[in-house]
Amino acid sequence: MNIKALANSYLLLALVLGALLPVMLALAGGMNIYEYLFLTYLVAVPTSFLFVLVSGKKEKLFSYVRNKKDFAIIAAIGLLNYAFLEFGMDYAEHFVSASLATVIYRTYPILMLVFLPLILKERVTKYQGAALSLGFIGLYIAISMSGGAAGSSGSINAPIILLLSIIAVAGALATVLVKKYAYDMESSMFIFNLANFVFFSFLFLLNHPQFGGLTMASVMAILYVGVVYNVFVGFMYYGALRMLKTTFVTNIYFLSPFITLLFAYLVLGEAILPYYLIVAGLVAVGILIQKFDKKGGSYVPNKSHSMHRITLFDVTGAFLNTSEAAISDTIKGGGRVLAVKVPHKHKEKVDSMLKLSEYSNVFTHEHPTITDESLFVKDVLGAGNDDIVVMKAGSLKDSETFFGKLDEAIDAEEKMLR
Repeated sequence: MNIKALANSYLLLALVLGALLPVMLALAGGMNIYEYLFLTYLVAVPTSFLFVLVSGKKEKLFSYVRNKKDFAIIAAIGLLNYAFLEFGMDYAEHFVSASLATVIYRTYPILMLVFLPLILKERVTKYQGAALSLGFIGLYIAISMSGGAAGSSGSINAPIILLLSIIAVAGALATVLVKKYAYDMESSMFIFNLANFVFFSFLFLLNHPQFGGLTMASVMAILYVGVVYNVFVGFMYYGALRMLKTTFVTNIYFLSPFITLLFAYLVLGEAILPYYLIVAGLVAVGILIQKFDKKGGSYVPNKSHSMHRITLFDVTGAFLNTSEAAISDTIKGGGRVLAVKVPHKHKEKVDSMLKLSEYSNVFTHEHPTITDESLFVKDVLGAGNDDIVVMKAGSLKDSETFFGKLDEAIDAEEKMLR
């Protein structure tokens, strides 16, 4: 299976299976929250370790465990996402419907736009800004019209709404960090689960541990969250996010509330209230707006390397499993892979720059050992058949310097051609 088909398959499966999470959490609502999460991660840890073994990533996992910095970063990301999400959502669903909790939490792809330029140096455009605004309008409508968020007095349960908003922010930040750090995903899923198991075991012991309240529904919830969601949904979602444009993945994931509403109706019997559809409709409009966005998600170089003729994209995710040793070693050392598309008329200029020995780890899409990756990158960049895709693996500073000079050379050639 080629990279694009694999990434899209991961994204589709993660979308559908992930939409079941709020429903499954609601099924476990009768259990003590600490017992539930302790048992969930008790299942998730051995499952994720078995996944590592089957994937042949045992040595990679052990290298992270031995490296205190790597282990701490991965564990922190896992806690930031899963601890906030599963504890917060489970707690919130004692007070609000699973559908409402989902509508608020699923604003996190929009909230990612706040972190993209800060952490990944991705460009946020006016189209993305418009989508962000629509998302916040939808959140305001959910808060204002929510009968599901009302407490026993009939007033809006503001603390629960705030909690769900914090969960959304934590999820947005954690997701961006996963894309920033190119750690092996199978190994990362195990460390995510191990860190959360230690955390929830501590909370379970702290709150006078006792077992009880297990039902067929709660066992289903534990198995689903512990095995399906905490291991395989996370692996597929983060894998797709790394390979595809962030904005494309976030756009698709805005469909998740629609699917959750359907699951909540079928499994929990929750009514689909009109304002849920209004909020989801605003999100859908945001998706359509971003269809016009050609530069959203592109890489923003430092001002000293401003580029006028080319647009940079970070395509590191396409090369995480590459057989090209130079690129693989660069990524393992913390480097990234940046890429641009160049019109065919500048091919001679590109070739002459690539021949200069001062530029290392520079490739075009014609490089024989990266055929699958090249086809995928061409698709991501929207390159035509005659366009040249130029890629460089290395530190961001070195790559920006190279592409800055390439931009200057193309600009000079364009002026001569006038």
